Amino acid sequence: MSPKHKQNALVQTMVGLKGNQLACLYTEPLWGIPYNLYTPFVSVYMAALGLSPTMIGIVSTLFIASQMVWALLTGVITDKLGRRLTTLIFDTLCWSVPVLIWMFAQDFRWFVVAALFNGSWRVTETSWGLLLIEDAPTDSLVHLYSIMHICGLLAGFFAPIAYLFVRNYTVVPAMRVLYGIAFVMMTAKFVILYFATKETSVGERRMAETKGVSLLGRLWDSRKVLSRMLKSRRAVLTIAFIACFTGFKGINDTFWPLLITEKLGIAVENLSLFSTVKTLLLLGCYFVIVPRLDLRRFRNPVLIGLCLFVLQEVLLLLMPKGAYWMVVITVVMEAFALSMLNPLSNSLQMVNIDREERARMLGFFAALCMLITSPLSTIAGVIAESNRALPFVLNLGLTIAAIVLACLLWKIGLPEDEVPEAIAADVASEPYTIESSAS
Repeated sequence: MSPKHKQNALVQTMVGLKGNQLACLYTEPLWGIPYNLYTPFVSVYMAALGLSPTMIGIVSTLFIASQMVWALLTGVITDKLGRRLTTLIFDTLCWSVPVLIWMFAQDFRWFVVAALFNGSWRVTETSWGLLLIEDAPTDSLVHLYSIMHICGLLAGFFAPIAYLFVRNYTVVPAMRVLYGIAFVMMTAKFVILYFATKETSVGERRMAETKGVSLLGRLWDSRKVLSRMLKSRRAVLTIAFIACFTGFKGINDTFWPLLITEKLGIAVENLSLFSTVKTLLLLGCYFVIVPRLDLRRFRNPVLIGLCLFVLQEVLLLLMPKGAYWMVVITVVMEAFALSMLNPLSNSLQMVNIDREERARMLGFFAALCMLITSPLSTIAGVIAESNRALPFVLNLGLTIAAIVLACLLWKIGLPEDEVPEAIAADVASEPYTIESSAS
């Protein structure tokens, strides 16, 4: 495969989308636009309604705990109801319901209830992901996940609208309007997606197999799947790696706005501008870097991305008041890191589990990740009470652990049956890639 063809592979995949892949990805902006409008201000909105850093950390931990419970059920629910119906029902429960609660929130209790509903997104993460990839070739996974992130990034260009809202109406009233917009757009997306897709071939088989079997019976039978997964060193290392990645990314998303607004004195409304800058950088990186990524050669891009996060965390710990240039550098580093880590981590998760048992294994996968990461947000919230920079010391440790796990995972390699011969041939013939071959 020539370098020119390789570099255009992402665009070619995007143009050639059809069926479930087309419906799943092209409706994504209806979710991504409102999400990107409100998400930069969530922590500040909570603080404006009287929540302390510890309370914010507790809400985040309850959110993770809720995900862990739902993750245990996600496989059996998805197999029982099918990918399409599960996605419709649980998208509504995990997004439409919480945004309404956030819209009318008055105090800590409202955020607790919303977090418990929002945690059910783990179900739809699995069902939507399977709807996207189950009838797609394995060698397209990195590009499909990249397009998914690009759709979200394009939605991020609407972030300046949030800046204007917050600047003109202050945080609380502006956020209530943004949550109202989110409810309408997200709900529309869920309904459109349901009617624009069809059940996958694996989904139809699993629905037939589980017909007449209760959810509890199916869950009890799943213990064999869990046992098989835990006996796989590849799966266990992947779980630990994803847990570290999601852990430090979640802490960063939650406490970064508090750090730069309180430590550096940056105006709250400017958070959306930093979000827009990151969106622009990420979008460029996806088109320049991602076409050169190859799942068989994941080590170097993963290590580069993690090392960029290490540097970002060090800068956040050292930055003095008013050092806006350091904030910009951390945003640039995060954009480059996520452009590599997001699609590769998603793809590694999918290929390192059994193809026919993806629904149940993904559920257990997520539950175990949440079990590991659930205390982290509360710990980060408690230590943030004394110093807003301390959560990033915790992040530094998680990032270093992820580097070690990525190296161990690389030594094992990918399952042979999940790596098409076309990829292997492409790797052998491609002289210019961002990755290196195994040593």
